Amino acid sequence: MSEKLIRKKTNYAVYVVIGIVILAGTIVYFTYPDIAPSGEPVIKILTYGSFFDSGANPNETMGYLLNNFENWYHVKIKLYYATSDLYSQVVETKGSGYDIVIGLNNLDSYLASKSGYFYRFNVSNASSLNRTLYSFVQSGGYVIPYEYSPLTTDYNLSGPVNISVIRNLTYSDFYNSTIANQYILENPGTQSINGEDFLIGQIAFYEGILHENWTSFWNLSKGIQITSDWDSGFTLFENGERQMFFSYATDPAYNSYFNESQIGTTPFHYDGKSYAWMQVLGVGILNSSKYHSLDEDFVNWLLGNDVQKLIPLNEWMYPANMNIALPSVYSASPSVSSIIPLNSYINMTVAANNIGKWTLEWSSIEG
Repeated sequence: MSEKLIRKKTNYAVYVVIGIVILAGTIVYFTYPDIAPSGEPVIKILTYGSFFDSGANPNETMGYLLNNFENWYHVKIKLYYATSDLYSQVVETKGSGYDIVIGLNNLDSYLASKSGYFYRFNVSNASSLNRTLYSFVQSGGYVIPYEYSPLTTDYNLSGPVNISVIRNLTYSDFYNSTIANQYILENPGTQSINGEDFLIGQIAFYEGILHENWTSFWNLSKGIQITSDWDSGFTLFENGERQMFFSYATDPAYNSYFNESQIGTTPFHYDGKSYAWMQVLGVGILNSSKYHSLDEDFVNWLLGNDVQKLIPLNEWMYPANMNIALPSVYSASPSVSSIIPLNSYINMTVAANNIGKWTLEWSSIEG
C-alpha cells in the first residue's frame, strides 16, 4: 500500500494544521438560498488527521465537503487535527476553542454526553440514520453517529497459519502460541482507539457470552505483538512480519479498490456465529460555540445523502445514513448483517466506569 494512502484513523498523534483549509480540484456548487449571516463566522472543527483523506482524490472530496458549505452559508471553516485522543483534547481545553468535534468513538461519545461540554441537538434527517448505532454510543443526542465499521482480523493469504483456521478464528485459538505469535494488536492503554475497542469487545465476549473472567484470555494468550498505533501495526502486517492484524472489515475493499495486495478479514467465531465490535464514529457540537444554528446545519450536511455517499470510498467506513448504496468493491468485505455486534453484550456506563481499571489490569498481565 502506498505511503500516501495509508489510513490514520486510529492514530490521533498527528500534526496540527491551523488555518483555513485551501483545497485544489474541481468543486461542484449547488444553488442554495442566500441564508448567510453577516460577518462570515468562522466554524472551527476538531477532527482526526485522516478525515476524508483516504480516497482517490482527497483534495477534491474535501473541497466538495467544505467549500460548498462555506459558499452556501457565507462562513469560513477551519480544520484542526487532534494531537491526542479527540475527547482528551476537548477535556484539556475545557470544551472551548472549537465549535464541532468529528470522530468521537463509542466510548468517547458516551463520555462526551456526560461531560457537560457538548450541546444537545436534533438532526433534520434522523429518520434516515441507522438507529442501532445510537445504542452503541448511548450519547443521548449529544453526539450523532455518522459512520461505523466492524473491527475484524485482517490476514495475509500466505503464512504459517492455515487460511481455513483464520477464517474461523476464535478467541481460544490464541491459546495456541503458533497463532498468537502471528497476531498484531494496538496497545489498549495508549491513544489507539482500535486497541481499546479490542479490549472492550474481548471483555464483552468473555463476560457476556462465555460468562468467564475476561483476564483468562490474556493469561492464556502469549505472543501477541502489541504496537503503539495503527500505522506501526499495519506496517508490520504489510511487510509480512506477522500474518494477522486487528483492523477494519473494510480493508479488503480498500486494497481491492486501489489494486493493492489481496488480503482477507474475518470476525471472531463461536458456536457457529460471527462476532465483532462495531466501532462507531460520531459528531458533536460544543456548548461553547457561538454558532449552534450553523453547527447544526453543518452536521445535517455531513449526515445527508450527498456527503454520506462519499464515506465508503473516502473514509472506508459504512455510512450511518441508510439511504446510501455501497459500492461494488465492498463485496470484498464480510457482510455486516452476518456479524453479531459485541456492543450488545456490554453497557457503555460499565465500560466508561471500568476502562481505566481494565487497562491497568491488562498492563499488569502483559508486563
